[in-house]
Amino acid sequence: MYYSERILIAIGDVSDDKIEKVSQALSYQKSEHGKPHASHRPIKIIVIAAVIALIMALGMTAYAIYTHWSRGMEQQFPVTDVEKELAEQSGLSDISQTVSATANGVTISVEQTVIDRDTAHIALRIEGFMLQEGQYPDIGGWLLAFDGERAPNMTGGFVVERDANDKLLFTAPDGSMEFDFAAKAGGKWASFEGKEIRVVLESLGTGDKGKYQPLVEGPWELVWTPSSNSKRLTIQPDAALGDTGIKLISAEVGPISAKVTMQLPELWEGYKTLEHHDLQLVGVRLTDGTVLTNIFGPPSQEGYVDIDNLILELDYSSHQILQPEQVDTLIFASNFPWARTLTNSELIVVPIN
Repeated sequence: MYYSERILIAIGDVSDDKIEKVSQALSYQKSEHGKPHASHRPIKIIVIAAVIALIMALGMTAYAIYTHWSRGMEQQFPVTDVEKELAEQSGLSDISQTVSATANGVTISVEQTVIDRDTAHIALRIEGFMLQEGQYPDIGGWLLAFDGERAPNMTGGFVVERDANDKLLFTAPDGSMEFDFAAKAGGKWASFEGKEIRVVLESLGTGDKGKYQPLVEGPWELVWTPSSNSKRLTIQPDAALGDTGIKLISAEVGPISAKVTMQLPELWEGYKTLEHHDLQLVGVRLTDGTVLTNIFGPPSQEGYVDIDNLILELDYSSHQILQPEQVDTLIFASNFPWARTLTNSELIVVPIN
């Protein structure tokens, strides 16, 4: 997209409210009766011209301050405004959807998606659903499908924050709530790219005391095809992981997901009891020297893809948005690395360039 096209898109999103604020900053005067001295259109054109000048003076990243991410995505990915804009430009983040459904006075809409090849985050905005003090929101009966098939590994929950008194807050200041899904493609699909998403919620209610009580009946059905980013870094280093006796066979790193395949020196039977393997991917180093650790949580999938040859595969989601082409080193650690601060001495680094 040309620079001028991006400016026009930015200006097209400038609301009358923002224009009014700029006009006040430019000392735009009104008559005694509250009417402008000149027609509204010329003034708006003048103010837009001032906004264009400001954007061009500060650079397009200045427009990122108007970028809106959902509360849940803000919590999941603590990124800067510039990183948000890059995520939207790459297709990773999509806030352009206008899909919504209304039933019994409650409207549920698609607020945002963040999707790469293997991981999908979906933020739903809920308006018109009110709870009494102390009640906790819950959903009764729901479906999340990609191209008509349920995701094999998915979770969902209401976004919650805490006030100054450590009280749980499910409702935003504007009265809305947010429910977020997360799903993994796993071995079911090669990629989420281009897949139609269908969400159906049957009812909304409260889950107080572990028992669901419906308060508003639906259903609400949302069907759309969001943008996504399937870019990934794929390597086959065949490198030793320190002195563990384990060999890194291959790795894939996407904007918000990663997958590693390792060959073990002996049979590991922890997969039978749903344990986590001791050695785990914990972070990356970027080409500019930045080291990012503790960005991957416990793997969502973990098991042998070839037990005869002791080939183990681990599938991760990331809390950090990455640009795969900027990753030059993978970082591993042992002994439940997600629950503690890691020291440099225990990191196992594997350069990939």
